[in-house]
Amino acid sequence: MEQKIKNRLMCLLASFMVITSACSDNKSDIYVGQTPFGKNIANSSIVTEMYWDRSVALRDGVTITELFFRTGQYNQHVYVAGVDLTKVTFTPGTKDDKNVPAVDENSDAILPYHAYAAEQNGKKVWLGVNGDFYTAKYEVMGIFFKDGVAINDKAWSGHEAVVYQLKNGESYIGLAEEALKHGDQLLHAVGGYGTLIDGGQITSEYMDVEDAAIASDFHPRTSVGISENRQMLYLFVVDGRMKDAYYAKGLTLPQLAILMKAVGCQDAINLDGGGSTTLIVRKEGEDGGLKFPIWNTPTDDNGPREVTNSILIIDKP
Repeated sequence: MEQKIKNRLMCLLASFMVITSACSDNKSDIYVGQTPFGKNIANSSIVTEMYWDRSVALRDGVTITELFFRTGQYNQHVYVAGVDLTKVTFTPGTKDDKNVPAVDENSDAILPYHAYAAEQNGKKVWLGVNGDFYTAKYEVMGIFFKDGVAINDKAWSGHEAVVYQLKNGESYIGLAEEALKHGDQLLHAVGGYGTLIDGGQITSEYMDVEDAAIASDFHPRTSVGISENRQMLYLFVVDGRMKDAYYAKGLTLPQLAILMKAVGCQDAINLDGGGSTTLIVRKEGEDGGLKFPIWNTPTDDNGPREVTNSILIIDKP
């Protein structure tokens, strides 16, 4: 009698496996995303399963999409900001919104302070991400121009990648030497470590960095890309090191490049990541109070890391 029950259970289990296998093969049952970015990322070559995606418009021309998906055996939690540069613009942020070089540990601050300082100088900040890599002396490692002032005009080896804007409002992603050729027409410039996409093609330049683990290991990431017509800026913020509620692993730079290309980046560079990776978003209270909560999950145990510079999305002057 006991053996008959076991046989029947085995038959039921086998039937269940056949049914679920048939369902999983039905593409109509596979979640493929409901937002434009979600659909594009779900169809990329590295995403094995999309769990969910959702978007929120902060204002006309500024949208953030949050995505939870799987790459291989790892969960990933990613934010993608789409910024219409015909409606808003970007500015480099610093602790006090001043155009002076970093000199010591008092030169950096957590990202919300960058936003508050910009607000006090009359800029309306919608979101922000951390910027360039920096040294133990808090000096940025790429070129850094803010409001036409050269805070740092020499890049460290490997740190030549840059996002920059001219005084006529045109924005670009390229190399430091290209940006510096514009001379006194260069308004803003924030450096990074490695070009991810160049002219629509994923590059391998990031594999030539001195510390190969920066490229090939799984880490939290921040990056910036631009569309072919240079009217859309894309900011990626990737959680990682299993620190957030979704046990997110983080991405390698080749994986990040694939996702950035999937959403439409013609050119893209890697910004500082790891414990520096931070995303803030504007939040106005009913009482008129202003806050800049951190949306992602910074990996340092003692909270968000202080950074030397940042990229802030603001209303056009």
